[in-house]
Amino acid sequence: MARVEYADAREFFGAVRRASADADRISRELERMEAAEGVRAQSYSVGGHGSRADVNGRGATIARMDYERRVSKRREEDYALVDGACDVIYGSGQTGMGGIDALLGSAVADMVWWRFCACASWSEVAEHCELSVRRCQELVDMAMDTCDAYGVSAMREGLGRACE
Repeated sequence: MARVEYADAREFFGAVRRASADADRISRELERMEAAEGVRAQSYSVGGHGSRADVNGRGATIARMDYERRVSKRREEDYALVDGACDVIYGSGQTGMGGIDALLGSAVADMVWWRFCACASWSEVAEHCELSVRRCQELVDMAMDTCDAYGVSAMREGLGRACE
């Protein structure tokens, strides 16, 4: 997948939020379609009854498989973008800490993750992080400014410092 360049961290994380929501929407639709397939008992009647009805539910299975095939590339791209955001938030590689986490702390990193990767509302972010909505918004804004100062690409490397 080719990397898209974004004007700033807010644009990047906005795209991440949309990708996360899209991947979640696809997953829910696939789950809905799979549930509609249902489990049907095998028929052992000889010759059939001349019905054109989808007695085995194969039509629903085929529809789900077709949908899954059509959206698989988009879903993979969505997940890749969210994974890239996690690298910006927590650092990449085996270092264990980097990006926003290294520069601003785990609490701020978690706020960014909840807001953009988990598509949480501000009240949900505040609840998970046990702070006020306003404070969460301030800290996430500070994280966006930090990403802009160091560069999203440098943050993605998990170094928390600007690259040459």
